[in-house]
Amino acid sequence: MKKIICLLCAVLGVTLLFSACGGSAKPEIAPTQAPAAAEAAYVFRAASAGNFEIRPGQDMAKVLAALGEPQSYFEAASCAFDGLDKTYTYAGFVVTTYPDGEQDFVNSVRLTDDSVTTPEGVYVGADLAAITAAYGEPAEQTETLLRYTGGNTALTFTMENGKAVSIEYLLAE
Repeated sequence: MKKIICLLCAVLGVTLLFSACGGSAKPEIAPTQAPAAAEAAYVFRAASAGNFEIRPGQDMAKVLAALGEPQSYFEAASCAFDGLDKTYTYAGFVVTTYPDGEQDFVNSVRLTDDSVTTPEGVYVGADLAAITAAYGEPAEQTETLLRYTGGNTALTFTMENGKAVSIEYLLAE
């Protein structure tokens, strides 16, 4: 169990490093509008907040109002945007944001353990067969990554030894 926690911490650190300073282009979403529900093919539902939907591009103020105080919070100067990138950690998942003017928007939602699932019932620790049974064949697949895209969202599964070690919802590029 300690190895899994260490691995997840390492993945989080690398993810934060590359998402903050990766030089990626600004998402193509109007800064004051969350994407319409029809545009977000993949959304995370936080059971702890009455199945509140969280999707990339969503106004983080609404997410915070629904989820309440995080277990932990981290912020750092953004390399890609003017302002601060923020990370909110909740039980079983982490939400990262990007700034746009005075507002923050959801950049990603990453599931970190098996205490939460996707709406389709997939969780960290699920095997390849369970993932493809729930989602079909991925748009992209390598030995360590499965990527599904739909609308303006991407759902990625980081794999190790045939099992998901991380599940992440992102804005599709």
